[in-house]
Amino acid sequence: MRAKGRDWKSVLAELHKMKSGDAKYENGAILTSMCTSPYPGAKKAHKLFLDANLGDSSIFPATRQLEKQVVHTLSELLHCPKKTGFIVSGGTEANLLALLSARNIANLEKPEVVIPESGHFSFTKICNLLQVKTVQVPLDKSFRVNISSMERSINKNTIAIVGTAGTAELGAVDPVVKLSDIAHAHGVWLHVDAAFGGLVIPFLDEASRDALTFDFKLTGVNSITVDPHKMGMATIPAGGILFREPKLLESIKTEAPYLSDTWQYTFVGTRSGASVASAWAAFETLGANGYRHVVKRCMKLTKRLADGVESLSFELVTQPTLNILAFRCTDSKQLQEKMRERGWFVSRVPRLNCLRIVVMPHLKPRHVEAFLKDLEQLA
Repeated sequence: MRAKGRDWKSVLAELHKMKSGDAKYENGAILTSMCTSPYPGAKKAHKLFLDANLGDSSIFPATRQLEKQVVHTLSELLHCPKKTGFIVSGGTEANLLALLSARNIANLEKPEVVIPESGHFSFTKICNLLQVKTVQVPLDKSFRVNISSMERSINKNTIAIVGTAGTAELGAVDPVVKLSDIAHAHGVWLHVDAAFGGLVIPFLDEASRDALTFDFKLTGVNSITVDPHKMGMATIPAGGILFREPKLLESIKTEAPYLSDTWQYTFVGTRSGASVASAWAAFETLGANGYRHVVKRCMKLTKRLADGVESLSFELVTQPTLNILAFRCTDSKQLQEKMRERGWFVSRVPRLNCLRIVVMPHLKPRHVEAFLKDLEQLA
């Protein structure tokens, strides 16, 4: 640390200079991220609540009320009966809290959790931390979890099974209806990781919504991860975790003896009230109709990209279910590098030798057409 501080203008100038080295969502070149530029009103709300700490919510009762309203909105959307949950640091913490509760309630000596091969890598970190064995099960031809394999993998040590509503790699949605039946039949916890799809699927057309049912309408579902800082367009960090009922929180509560709040239920102690306010502002300003419009536009652009990629003789890994698509090529690493040289941020899935694109709200038709033009020159 400097002995003597600098003047603010020089500090700000340097910050602007450093910021210019980061990619900008609005330029349309970021095709890898499941986050996006926050909704303008969400940015303003974030600034208003910069000093609010939900880790000691009695000092910030208005901010706590905002969190309750955000959880209420998510619960209404995903049919959570008791509207129980929190806004946390992200999908990883949300998934952690779900499996922590499942492990503690089951109280088994050698706990195991059954996860699809497509499950998010956060589960590897979580299970290592919780000392829970992971049992991975294969996928079907549609890149959804193989139901028969999932059921065969359940045993006396199983504390939970996991399904994904919008896999990070391909946007596939596991058959959660069948997973719910399995969970109910075997008496095990079902956690649904809908960090991405949780704020996409409810805003699709009715037929698509019905085909992709994943939420608390299914009696076997105990918990759901859903992240407002992804398709909800809230500021980072704003993850979300919902539980079917309050009693499921009893196994994860921690006494906070020196705070005005007696108990904490989240893993992170100091929690941002600013991101909660941003989520509330986005939900209130856009409303369901606004989100339907955003999702419809993203899906339209996804369809245009898919058609364009196929017209260039690339093979889609699978037809997009959500606003994520992937296509195979001869050398995905080389193509990724060449596209990066042209300014495009695209990711790859090595095991499938494919490039992956996430179509987020910051993308516009002109960005898609420019991408396809560059891709054609490299095809």
